[in-house]
Amino acid sequence: MRLVACEWRKLLGVRTLWAFVALCLAYNALIIGANGFGCSFFNDASAAAGVLGQRVDQAFLDGLEAFPPTENRDVLLEAARSMHNIYASYDTSEMAAYYGTQVAADPLAASLIEWKYGLLQPQVDHLASTGAAMDVYAGPATHDSHWFLFGALLETVVGEAALLGMIAMLSLLGHESQHRTDQMAYATRMGRRLVGRKVVAGLMAAVVLYLLLAAATLGLYFSLWNYGGVWDASVSSQFNYVVEGLYQKPFLAWVDFSVAGYLVAVVALGTVLVTVCALIAAVCGVLVRNVYAAALVLAVVLLAALVARSVAAGAGMWAACFALCLSPTCLWVSLPVWFTEMGLSAVLPFQETIASVLNLVLFGAATGLALRRFGRKDVVPWNF
Repeated sequence: MRLVACEWRKLLGVRTLWAFVALCLAYNALIIGANGFGCSFFNDASAAAGVLGQRVDQAFLDGLEAFPPTENRDVLLEAARSMHNIYASYDTSEMAAYYGTQVAADPLAASLIEWKYGLLQPQVDHLASTGAAMDVYAGPATHDSHWFLFGALLETVVGEAALLGMIAMLSLLGHESQHRTDQMAYATRMGRRLVGRKVVAGLMAAVVLYLLLAAATLGLYFSLWNYGGVWDASVSSQFNYVVEGLYQKPFLAWVDFSVAGYLVAVVALGTVLVTVCALIAAVCGVLVRNVYAAALVLAVVLLAALVARSVAAGAGMWAACFALCLSPTCLWVSLPVWFTEMGLSAVLPFQETIASVLNLVLFGAATGLALRRFGRKDVVPWNF
């Protein structure tokens, strides 16, 4: 553990890392400040829900009418009066038909899509029975606020943290070679086992940086947006929906999620994804001794899946496209719809969770093999 602490102290001297942390925090503060136009309505709706409860019924409407008349109250009241249980008559075959038409050229993909939405129907029936659609959440402000928090903001935080974790990992693995002290380090009693300690330190640093970045960003966000009355609202409220092209569909999660539960689940799975990216950086950093070459290989590995998925989708090779959706970068771009049916980005329930765990195991094993190879190869230059 003392060696790991020594590696952390090395990170304190990596100016690039801390400059990037500062830029990330400044950028996150900027986008939070620039997207505050719906904050007033959201806070009023949250305050009303905190007093009256989330479920819209006659008592909710009567209580809201008793509030002092304001523009925000009147808009919320009108929206609440128009609510009905949209899941009572909702059939997932509509989504199956929509997406099935797009993948019709690939029979395997079409059958997988039909199978997935068949599995989703019982959850829709459950939501209908619980009345989740009647949760007001934040009324008309629900969609924009939900997609800003879980789309623009948290997707950015996870992406930034993944980059920070990869920078930290490559910096540690390349520290000795950049300072030309690698041969002395490998000649010590610890020897090449030091690289394994570096990987452990890099993984721990990636998680810590992610949690600190998330805490600082979300702390600023929640200081402006009052979620006190909506924490227990269902994310499958009828005011929350997904738009793909011209197609609009409800925000259908595979299990019941409150706003608080959904936030915790996304942040937790983000930790796994950041760890996976740090492991990929570890593989590249161990196998490629030049830190800049390792960074280039890492960038190619991460971007290749996104490019390949686009090419496969364009060529109508949907089965291959679905397989590529399991890659870490494809998982990251689908973060705003994690734990939902995810459209053409998934064919399995909870695919983002399954794929993240598989990636963790795969790249964890790859890191172990890379360390084993490094422990056996010749790292001492020949002198003629």
